[in-house]
Amino acid sequence: MSRGVLDYDSSAAQIVLQDSKHVNDQKPLGAKDNETQASIATSYWLDQQDHSGSGRGYAPFLGSYYTYPVYRNVKSYGAAGDGSTDDTTTLQNAINDDGRQGTRYKNEVSTRPALVFVPGGTYQLTKQLDMRLNTILVGDPNNMPTFKASASFQGSTLINGADFATEGSSGTTNFFIAIKNIVIDTTSINKDNTITALNWGVAQACHLTNIRIQMPNDSKGHTGIDLNQGSTTIVSDISIVGGAVGIRNRNQQVNFKNVSFKYCTTGLAQSGGFTAVLQSATVDTCAIGVDTTGAGQLGSLVILDSASTNSGPMVKFKDSSNSGGDRNDQIVIENLSFSGNNPVAIASDGTVKLANMGNIDTWVWGNVNPGTYQTGKTLTTNRSPELLSNEKFFTMAQPTYKEYTTDQIVNVKLVNGYTSISVKGDGRTDDSASLNAILAQNAAKGKLSYFPYGVYIVKSTFAFGNRNNPAPVVMVGRPGETGVAQIQDMRLTVADIAPGAIILQVNMAGSQPGDVGFWNTHVTVGGTADTNVNVACGSPNTASCLAAFAMVYLTSSSSAYIENMWGWTADHSLERGDHQNIATGRGLLVEATKPTWLTGTGFEHNTLYNYNLHNAQNIYAGLQQTETAYWQGAGSQQNAPGPWTANSAFGDPDFSWCADGDQTCRMGFAQNIDGGSNIYLYGAAFWTFFHGEVNTCYNCPETICGANCITNQARVTGSPRNLYWYGIDTKSATVMVLDGNDNPDQYHNPGGWSPGGVLQAYL
Repeated sequence: MSRGVLDYDSSAAQIVLQDSKHVNDQKPLGAKDNETQASIATSYWLDQQDHSGSGRGYAPFLGSYYTYPVYRNVKSYGAAGDGSTDDTTTLQNAINDDGRQGTRYKNEVSTRPALVFVPGGTYQLTKQLDMRLNTILVGDPNNMPTFKASASFQGSTLINGADFATEGSSGTTNFFIAIKNIVIDTTSINKDNTITALNWGVAQACHLTNIRIQMPNDSKGHTGIDLNQGSTTIVSDISIVGGAVGIRNRNQQVNFKNVSFKYCTTGLAQSGGFTAVLQSATVDTCAIGVDTTGAGQLGSLVILDSASTNSGPMVKFKDSSNSGGDRNDQIVIENLSFSGNNPVAIASDGTVKLANMGNIDTWVWGNVNPGTYQTGKTLTTNRSPELLSNEKFFTMAQPTYKEYTTDQIVNVKLVNGYTSISVKGDGRTDDSASLNAILAQNAAKGKLSYFPYGVYIVKSTFAFGNRNNPAPVVMVGRPGETGVAQIQDMRLTVADIAPGAIILQVNMAGSQPGDVGFWNTHVTVGGTADTNVNVACGSPNTASCLAAFAMVYLTSSSSAYIENMWGWTADHSLERGDHQNIATGRGLLVEATKPTWLTGTGFEHNTLYNYNLHNAQNIYAGLQQTETAYWQGAGSQQNAPGPWTANSAFGDPDFSWCADGDQTCRMGFAQNIDGGSNIYLYGAAFWTFFHGEVNTCYNCPETICGANCITNQARVTGSPRNLYWYGIDTKSATVMVLDGNDNPDQYHNPGGWSPGGVLQAYL
């Protein structure tokens, strides 16, 4: 559960996660019917681990501070949880504690992690509780704790998920924050007072899951969650009851997955933000499901696999069909079940745009390619049944394994006998042989492998220095293998420049959807104190920093469910580093032909592309977020594919359609789609902010992008079959999708993040 870091030397060994075939569904890491399910957990296994001895989490980049408290139980700080004691100060102390009577606030990002455990109980708050960077706040899923505002609460926000210690107090630099398994209650506050249960103005690599929010019914002032700024990619598995507004969103882009609104005046108030996906939402007895008519510049919204009952219109939006400039508030509704007597969609003046109907296949309001702006076009989306569960795209909540007991969990630092050296996670010791042996043994016995926080180095004579012969560092399964492998709260990186490293390669498929799954698992290159790339890549010429061949590779035999994965080639250092002029070759390469689900993902600043679907089949993606490499474009010393060479064996685009010196053409794609079939994409946030930027100077006018900063934002080639792409939003591009046919561009499809474009349906 604690976010571990697997760090790879440039001569690193492989870590292989593997499993036997024919395992039973939803049993992690090879659990068998007669094992691991013998008893029901009466208390959560996480709190029963060794958090003070040799099995404790360890933060190795704090000098000789070996006893820094990574794990902290709020009860140890005096929190009562009895419903009457004011627990505000004790809870804040548990979050802030640096172990030396100081605070983690404004004290670096990645070096002082905290896993804060909250047992069941009711914790009364009288003032705002603030989260911190690199913190996971986790409640007991067997007895979810309640954070309850007192009747005398002072302030406008109960829990502030954003850490104001970040540069400029910007939500876009609030990384590595997670809250899980808690209840937030504002019912003791007057229903007409202005109060927000949770401020979630955060960035990528943040996770909000399994949250219940209880507010008074018929409220005029209570808001459940306010995404008032930031760049996060997903909010998942949330239940909200009561309140004036369930969720208010002004985040750049986000996928709301499995959100339930009940007795809210407005479920989702989309009062800003540029693109959003509302997936598998339930609206029950609300005046309106989604309202986009507030101030802000929403480019596009996709409402997917959702249901409304006993409520008002599903969506109220601003009709931009006659706008002379940007055309915003473009809408797609797909697979909506709607009951009641109200219309499905209305404009801000109450005009009916989609009348009452029980089930909607696909309805589009906005720019359609090929074609023009459509004012309510009905379509049919032919979905691949392999991607569906109960007629919806498959989703899966992040597992808590709450039914497991301590004897079913193996702490990798407490296993001896496999090698002469036990697992250390100290950022220096080679842990590869021991980890491989432990993981294989746990898979065979059906045990869960628990990595306390640490930096787990893997080394050997197997080299990752050859970019012409790349190899996986972490490999999930052998090619063609079937099994179960579920990974969460992990960060994978490289300890040094490794041009032959594929950081994560997935070969395994499961017998059931979700058998192979990743939640809150991220891949970073540079930018943090645990890697030499952070200090070795300051040169403006990125040829000296071919840091990794690829971030993630889903091979043709794989089938995986991925939720909340951020692939970040650093554009700036979070601490202790130089300029981050890093040339990671590739972001996410997908060649899978079996079902693959990408839910709330982002890949940024990679050289050839951020996403590449190469001959891929049966792909679902909900909200893809990208940024181009800041060092590319006009003024760069390297033009794509440089400083790399296109490798056709991996489906690389070669940019041969660009003139040799055309720097705006020779920039990495947000997404490259080459062939394949049954591809369903919803919500693209493809941003270009800078060009030729090598000095971490984000306010320098000579490198800030205006219009036409990148020639081609995305590319479709190879005649993919059954491609449905809804909600494409781009910034500062000329051509939104280079396809050799229509080549839809921003000029004819203006909207969203100015200067931007919105293409609500690409068919």
